[in-house]
Amino acid sequence: MFYLPKFKKLTVITLIEILILGSLGWLLYQHFFGDGISLKIGTTKCYTEKSFTITDSTMAPLLNQGETVKELQGYFDCNKAKRRDAVTIILEDRGVFVRKVVAVSSNKISFEGAFLKVGGNIEKNSEGEPYLFADTVRESFEGKVPKGTYLVLSNQTSPSSFDSRQFGFVTEEQLRGKIVK
Repeated sequence: MFYLPKFKKLTVITLIEILILGSLGWLLYQHFFGDGISLKIGTTKCYTEKSFTITDSTMAPLLNQGETVKELQGYFDCNKAKRRDAVTIILEDRGVFVRKVVAVSSNKISFEGAFLKVGGNIEKNSEGEPYLFADTVRESFEGKVPKGTYLVLSNQTSPSSFDSRQFGFVTEEQLRGKIVK
């Protein structure tokens, strides 16, 4: 068996202690003062699962008024929203609403008459009806979706529906959670 001299044993143990303490110090620093670097160990979740009751009929028949679904609050703190995600959004002084993500950052938005096109295709709701936009708002949506924002729509196709057609793009900070059935 191989034995290290006493002073070398002490050096090896000291090096191991320094590595452990240094790693713990780095993790604590990142937790309190870090720039967003995270260490994912195991199955750590970044969201809280809560029951959410649909309060209006704007998402019917996908989500019906009075239906209780799961909301993954905080889901977008560590995940990007994708097209077709049903999300809860917070609108200051208005409350929390459920809408569908129709376009994400860098998607190209255009119009064919009053019909919304995302990536060159006419966008339709769950019933196959195209979304309509009023003449007065089309220009503000034409082009690429700005970085860090989303176009969210209800399942209603009317240009007067209470969604991005009325309040504009929503920011990442306004996304509260993801809806799952």
